[in-house]
Amino acid sequence: METSWSLHLLSEILSAFSTEDPDNLRNVVNRVAESVDAEVAAILCEGQISWCIGLSETDQIQLLEQAKQQPSNIPIRSGDLHACWAPLGSSDVLFVGRLGERFDLEERALLRAMARSIELSMNMLRAVTSERQARNDAYQQATHDALTGLPNRRMVLDHLKATIDHLVADEALVTAVLFIDIDRFKWINDAHGHAAGDQLLIHISRILTDSVRHEDLVGRLSGDEFIVITQLGDRHATNELARRIIETIRQPIRVFGSELSHTVSIGISFVQPGDDPSVVLENADMAMYRAKALGRGRYANFHSSMRVLAQQRLSLEENLGHAADNGEIRTYLQPLFRLSDNTLAGFETLIRWQHPQHGILPPGSFLNQAEDSGLIQEMDMIVFETGCSAIAKWQQIPGLEHLRLSSNLSAHSLADPRTKERIKAILETTGINSCNVYLEITETALVEDIKSTASNIIALRNLNLRLAIDDFGTGYSSLLYLKRFPVALLKIDRSFVDGLGLNPEDDVIATTIISLARALELEVVAEGVENENQLDLIRELGSDYGQGYLFGQPMSIGDTERCFISPRRPHPAVHTTP
Repeated sequence: METSWSLHLLSEILSAFSTEDPDNLRNVVNRVAESVDAEVAAILCEGQISWCIGLSETDQIQLLEQAKQQPSNIPIRSGDLHACWAPLGSSDVLFVGRLGERFDLEERALLRAMARSIELSMNMLRAVTSERQARNDAYQQATHDALTGLPNRRMVLDHLKATIDHLVADEALVTAVLFIDIDRFKWINDAHGHAAGDQLLIHISRILTDSVRHEDLVGRLSGDEFIVITQLGDRHATNELARRIIETIRQPIRVFGSELSHTVSIGISFVQPGDDPSVVLENADMAMYRAKALGRGRYANFHSSMRVLAQQRLSLEENLGHAADNGEIRTYLQPLFRLSDNTLAGFETLIRWQHPQHGILPPGSFLNQAEDSGLIQEMDMIVFETGCSAIAKWQQIPGLEHLRLSSNLSAHSLADPRTKERIKAILETTGINSCNVYLEITETALVEDIKSTASNIIALRNLNLRLAIDDFGTGYSSLLYLKRFPVALLKIDRSFVDGLGLNPEDDVIATTIISLARALELEVVAEGVENENQLDLIRELGSDYGQGYLFGQPMSIGDTERCFISPRRPHPAVHTTP
């Protein structure tokens, strides 16, 4: 056998492995067999046949069964194969089989030399593949989110920059960035654990990917923030995409046995040639916060005025983190009157923030930030404790023993099982009659997670508290919820009271709520009563209680005592001398 032919074959082996082309490697196996006039050649790696020529599937099984013993002859359907086994390292092996003559010493030496070349090439290929895989993994980690597999902030910015660089002034398509944020995501993590939060993030990432075109980019910036970069026909089409995403994500999902109802808020920023990618993301972020301020679960388009509002919001959030510790959270009270005899029945607690620079701030200016940051739970307890202390003191006054207190409980507090113990401690410390305490919960909070909500409400009800549904008729209520939870009172939202006598639909809704409450033996409070006409109408419809500016504005506890409590204190008897 000629040496040049052998060297030529060895060089083919090396080149085949370097190109990583399976056909080239198959060709090497063929040439190995040809070099010794063999009918069969195979490479066995880790107990499996990686490459094989000349054997049927049945014969390959026979080969594998005998591979450990490495016999000199292997029977196949066409006869006995004279075998030559050449090691390819510690575990792999090159097998060459020939019908007819046995392999002589020179042929066996040549096959062992070929095997060493193949082993060297395979090791080289594995090293190159491993290095390439390591580089790919490092790149993946640097540019993609580990949980969802979506592009991360770095890749989003790179993609956005490339998109902007290729934009022209007369571009036929509109390029938009959608900034998607999960509403109350911290609440989900706190209530259900981070594993459930991760499942929700994966679920939303799939929805976003399915909602856009293949050429669009979906990324995850951090936490509960996602990005979509898309090119559509016009702004209306972009807004319609945002609407579809919101509606799809709104559908409840089951996570670890709990049904979650969740929403997202979306901010939209439209891209122009020459824009800075970071500024575009900031604009979409500002628009997203605008969507949250409008009530969550909706979208908003960026406007330049939002930048000023964003700066104000950032300053507000920084101060809000210290508001509770600095004693800046204030409890205001608004009176509640019994309509049958027009007597004072109790008060609802309302939160205010005594801002060091801006004075008294209403809840609408900071509650969203408090909920997103988780500070709302501490604020709930501050307001509840202050209200209980005041009402407990006034209940000692003859004639005011049955004075009631209504206090709002946020979705965060409702979901936290520790809330029961905190409320229990406040009831015991203040000495308030718990039978006259109503916890007001919005319909949305009730259905965020039916399972955990039900158990926490029952735990609170065991403290002899009463449950009130605030803003009834504006959320997700159904007879099922009223049947499932120990509800004692419904509050007709002020939006329906405003239209009484003016809007037939509001008349129907208010009448229906009161009729429903009567059938379920629940009390009814009408909110937002501001004039005598509304008072007459709600009294005629059968509401038990009224609340609104007609009866009294929200006041500090001190002003409430002067205006409503002091005039009702019994006057000391006047003794005259005969």
